[in-house]
Amino acid sequence: MKTVNKIARYVIFMVVLTATIYFLYFIRDVLFSFIIAAIIAYLLYRPVLYIQSKGVNRPVATILVFLILLGTAAALLTFAIPGIVKELSQLTELIPHYAEEAKDMTAKVDEISVPAEVKKIFDENMKKINSYVYKGLSAFVSSLYSLLGKVLAIIFSPILAFYIIVDWEKIRDGFLQLVSPKARREFTLVFTQIDNVLFEFLKGNFLVAVFVGIAVGLAAVIIGVKLPLLLGIIAAVTNLIPYFGAFLAGVPAVGLALSQSMTDGIYMLVALVTIQQIESGIITPKIIGDKLGMHPLLIVFSILAGGKILGLWGLLFAVPIAAVLKVVISWCYLKLVE
Repeated sequence: MKTVNKIARYVIFMVVLTATIYFLYFIRDVLFSFIIAAIIAYLLYRPVLYIQSKGVNRPVATILVFLILLGTAAALLTFAIPGIVKELSQLTELIPHYAEEAKDMTAKVDEISVPAEVKKIFDENMKKINSYVYKGLSAFVSSLYSLLGKVLAIIFSPILAFYIIVDWEKIRDGFLQLVSPKARREFTLVFTQIDNVLFEFLKGNFLVAVFVGIAVGLAAVIIGVKLPLLLGIIAAVTNLIPYFGAFLAGVPAVGLALSQSMTDGIYMLVALVTIQQIESGIITPKIIGDKLGMHPLLIVFSILAGGKILGLWGLLFAVPIAAVLKVVISWCYLKLVE
């Protein structure tokens, strides 16, 4: 009877948890500002605590961290924006040029005496490539418009984050008041575990992404490939996606290098493979290690599922969300078998 009651309690808990997740997903647009604010607050909480430990009160420490962050961002943008704008204008000039080259290539194939089936396969593949490029650019533009549509929410997020950081302990204790005193210790342990997993994952991946972005950008400069700054940024962002990131970064870099010459393409490919080997064999194990304790198959499944549900954002956040769910489900399972 005791076991049945325990099972019933955890079934009810899982049903309530599922219903809560569904409800939050349903009102996701309203929660966008709060989610961004919570992420900002989580990322800045530790630096705020460090400054606070030096004798500065919490509100002032929070303002100092925001000022340091804004100053760093302003310095980076001042350095990067002119280069990005220049490379984007180059890109707009290069796209029509490459489109013409593709047409010329198709015309040359038509002139060559090759079997009709080979021509058909070539034409079909060229159409597919053009379709993929068009869809990719359309998705990118749509993402930008979607992000711009949420500018107001993004502007308010730092203000909300400030209040979350200042009242962090009060908010945490308020949530803990929702459960019985007996369960508070368990919840605290679970949240501590989630916090450790998330912090190590985010810190490690950020450092690895910075390394990869700088390495790819420098490789492009040394080889003489156009748009090195954009290629570095693309490599840094896509590297946040486990397993698929290296491929997603490699396609534009090698493609652009090949458009210049076969030699540049080969050099760029060798450089990317070398960077990827250093990253996966030395940097990632040293910085991240096996912090998540997740099987590679589970990680791949999480990425595919996240991409299907939330697109680009799903690809980026699938693994940390899966890691959190793994901690929660493992805790529920242990309690169930006790």
